[in-house]
Amino acid sequence: MSEQDECTVGEAAQYLGVSVRTLHHWDHIELLSPGWRTYGNYRLYTLEDLKRGQLILMYREAGMPLNQIAEVLDGGENLRTHLLRQKHLLTQRLDSVHRMMLAVDNLLDLQEENMTTDKMRKILGTDWDPKYQQEAEERWGDTQEWEQTQQAMKSMTEADWAPTKETNEQLAKDLVAAEKEGVEPGSNRANELAERHKDTVDRWYPCSYAKQVILARMYVHDERFAATYRYKTQYLLKIVEANAQAHGVDLNNVPWE
Repeated sequence: MSEQDECTVGEAAQYLGVSVRTLHHWDHIELLSPGWRTYGNYRLYTLEDLKRGQLILMYREAGMPLNQIAEVLDGGENLRTHLLRQKHLLTQRLDSVHRMMLAVDNLLDLQEENMTTDKMRKILGTDWDPKYQQEAEERWGDTQEWEQTQQAMKSMTEADWAPTKETNEQLAKDLVAAEKEGVEPGSNRANELAERHKDTVDRWYPCSYAKQVILARMYVHDERFAATYRYKTQYLLKIVEANAQAHGVDLNNVPWE
């Protein structure tokens, strides 16, 4: 489509992957109004309209309400600013999803119908709030990572939970030992630890080396993750970044992909 072309509402809906009804709604709330109309009052969308539509979808996918999207898009900011904001929003979503994954890793009997709050706190720790899982699902339940994690959980039997927890605990112990022994990031032993950490995420959803770097960077700013990895998140980040760099990841530009 060239800058001089216009398309009908049906063509615009197909291009953006939404329904005609959605475009009508966006027009009604003045979120995305077509640049032109025919003499018969039919909507015609320009290339700039479609670009705005793509930004709307981007923010909606990141969980931003439509009224806030309108405020952002009408604020006069450039595309780079929009993209940086989206990256920040997605990182926040990933943080919450991964919090749930860590909680799942510590559960052995959560699927029991009569699980008591006291027993769940015994498994998850005294900081666990029984409302956390419900709130997290309500907020992040529409993400791909959440869906993949739930599918992985459903495929696990009760006997699978204990070794899952043991694997994570052993990794944390080995991180402590490796740092104490002066194992350098980028060495074979350090790379092996980084690969083992990647495997713990791969259990729930496909984790690239770039995604692993983003997660490891997130750990160092969260006390909850620090406790999980025995306060070796800084060391874990160093070995993860070294291993990822060896696999071609540009540490100055790490996308979630």
